[in-house]
Amino acid sequence: MFSVFLGEPVSPEMLAATLAELDVTLKILEDKFLQKNAFLSRPHISLADLVAITELMHPVGAGCQVFEGRPKLAAWRQRVEAAVGKILFQEAHETILNVKNFPPADPVIKQKLIPGILAMIQ
Repeated sequence: MFSVFLGEPVSPEMLAATLAELDVTLKILEDKFLQKNAFLSRPHISLADLVAITELMHPVGAGCQVFEGRPKLAAWRQRVEAAVGKILFQEAHETILNVKNFPPADPVIKQKLIPGILAMIQ
């Protein structure tokens, strides 16, 4: 998301490594936590579900369809959305899902942010 926000390209190597790590994480989420459960830690929605769905919406906002081809994960997302309410769910994720439509970051702010962001992602 930093790259999208800053309008900076991501190296193919970094993108491949990040997507591979995401794939492993999603598999664990499905196999360990959503195995037979409606939600991550309880039979009803919890803070764990809200935190996890927020994290997963970031790659969606960057154009990565994390729920595609993952029926357990997609069903869980629908249950979370239903539990929160469709309108509130959309409002909560509106900014992140529309980040590509925002104007590029201010060049002065961008220059101040880049060193810290690069340090985090390298």
